[in-house]
Amino acid sequence: MTIGNGHASDDLEHRSGNVLASVADVSLRFALAQTEIEFRDALEGAATCLAETAAGPVSTGEIGFSAAGKAKLLWRSRCGGLAVDDDNLFDDWHARTTRRGGDLTPAKSGSWQGLLSGGAFSGDTGLRIAVFFHDGILPPECVAQGGAVANAAAVANVRIRTAMTAALERRRIEILFGAARSSLEIDADVLWEAGEDGIVRVHRVMNGRKDMASLIDGIGIDSVRTAEDGPSLAEVLRERRNVRRLRVEFDNCPLGRLYVSAGIRVDDLGSSRIIGILAEGEDGDTRRRSRETAAMMVQMRSARRREERQRREAEAMLQGLRLLLAQDSTREKMEHLVSLVCECIGASGACVVQRGLDGTVRFLMPRHGTPGKGAEAALDLVAAGERDGAALSYDGETEAGRRLRNAFDLDGRYFAALPLPLRGDDAFLICTSRRAEGFLPEDIDFAGRLTLLLRQALFLREEQSQLAQTAKMAALGQMSASIAHELRQPLNTISLAVQNLEVLLEAPEVDGAAVATKTKRVLAQVERASEVIDRMRRFGRKSAGEQATVPLGELVENVEAIMHHVLLRAGVCLETDVPDSLAAIGDPLQFEQVLCNLIQNAVDAISGVGAKHERDEGTIRIYAAPSPNENDMISLRVEDNGPGFRQETMDRALEPFFTTKTAEHGTGLGLAICDTIIRESGGRIELGNHAGGGCIALILPRAAG
Repeated sequence: MTIGNGHASDDLEHRSGNVLASVADVSLRFALAQTEIEFRDALEGAATCLAETAAGPVSTGEIGFSAAGKAKLLWRSRCGGLAVDDDNLFDDWHARTTRRGGDLTPAKSGSWQGLLSGGAFSGDTGLRIAVFFHDGILPPECVAQGGAVANAAAVANVRIRTAMTAALERRRIEILFGAARSSLEIDADVLWEAGEDGIVRVHRVMNGRKDMASLIDGIGIDSVRTAEDGPSLAEVLRERRNVRRLRVEFDNCPLGRLYVSAGIRVDDLGSSRIIGILAEGEDGDTRRRSRETAAMMVQMRSARRREERQRREAEAMLQGLRLLLAQDSTREKMEHLVSLVCECIGASGACVVQRGLDGTVRFLMPRHGTPGKGAEAALDLVAAGERDGAALSYDGETEAGRRLRNAFDLDGRYFAALPLPLRGDDAFLICTSRRAEGFLPEDIDFAGRLTLLLRQALFLREEQSQLAQTAKMAALGQMSASIAHELRQPLNTISLAVQNLEVLLEAPEVDGAAVATKTKRVLAQVERASEVIDRMRRFGRKSAGEQATVPLGELVENVEAIMHHVLLRAGVCLETDVPDSLAAIGDPLQFEQVLCNLIQNAVDAISGVGAKHERDEGTIRIYAAPSPNENDMISLRVEDNGPGFRQETMDRALEPFFTTKTAEHGTGLGLAICDTIIRESGGRIELGNHAGGGCIALILPRAAG
């Protein structure tokens, strides 16, 4: 038994040693890779090597970002046996893995899991390497090796892409310089040709230099000297085949210094001829022209960079305007605009934080983010340093940088805080630089301009919140008669009980038991009236917009209590079937407002407001169930036995200011506001009809549990 265990141990050590050797070989291949092809071959080898360690399928990939800031799987290995698609499942995994700092994170489908290379290894490329494993428990050494391979690959990727970019830039400059120099050197005065007989024939005269053309036309190149008593031009050409800006002399030449550029060309038949140009100049012309060319190149390069940057900024601003004007919810607009800002300035790990008037710091993005310890002090520090809306940058090695990192869970070394002022509230976009050297000044300047669009998205969010609050107050006004009626009943009961108490207390013998009974009745009615007031006050309170778990049974119960007398006066019966186990994610106050509005609309439809309808008895049914095609969503349906939706009405029902009611019954904002609230919560509204009337379904994000 001992011997057997010893062999097994030896075998395990031998296998682990082979795997470690293979991982080391893969890392060496990354270090030696010089081209993109060699780099991806190394990634293929890494997938095969890690598959042996994980005892299951593995895949490697390169992740970048689209123009909209969305994560995109740029390349995936064919080896390793694991298929990962660039779909919504991948988007969700990438977002969660990034928030976790690249640690191993399972996909929601449960079919695979993956990790990312560290953000510090990506340089300014923004590209990261992913290693995907099969679902299941992995050995710790396997995960560690996957992380090491991902980081080694990311470093190699940055090195190769930086070299490729530098090579392309050098090539572009060389081509541009050559073209510029050639254009300067073609500043010729005469274009000439000489055949095998050596006689010069002028082909073209430029710059009006007919005097120069007449000087050389018809002469032999043997008579053209290259210097005083030097060899002839013909002798030099026979020796060199080509000359460039060679000074020449002619007999009895009244002109200044002349220069020839010429070369011997042989055609397909073997005949040779000399083609050249003649120009007048001075000895310093070449150097002067080279200096002019270099200066021109520097100017052109700077101008091209400015032009390219301005073009990118214009495209980014245009894309930002499209996002701002899109039909997405303001939360989705904010997320897209933040991604756009980060893409333009080379940032990652962005969050939008806001401090309300009560001093509480909360995340506007990501949706479920939670500020860390010291968030209020960190935001005080940022707000104190902000001047005239200018962006601020921080080094993570300083005290201020450490505070930001700890308060908002930031990675990297260099951070930026971009102010987003909102009506008395401090709000900032805080992000981390992907570049090792931090943010460039021009990036920060552009980010300040681009965040104007983000501010508009936040202002729009505030306006929508204010509009929803106004609609809520209007609904309270419409329910005022019902509220008064609900309060009148306990007040009448209290009045009668007090009158009875007066009679009892005036009697010769006071009946203590009867007095106690009357007193309990008074207290019960006071509590009932207090509950009515508290319920309405809670309903009218302005929502803070914070996400929470909302039990649907409790939600429907509260709304039923609020709308009780509206239903009673209209003679409408409310039936509910909502399991206590179902809960959604959202703002409970806003959900109450939406459900009250839907019930009021159903009551109006049953009563014939906005549509002709005759009925014997009105019924509204509310029931909830998991969404049949979406496991992470819940369907909360409101059905009535009214006339239902006509097709033309259904197509426009969610538009602002569209209504079939008269001016005294509606403004056309109710359903539009409901749609905004539900979309802000990550859900949607679906309109339709059932066999007995109309129905509206709220598709809401389902709470875990």
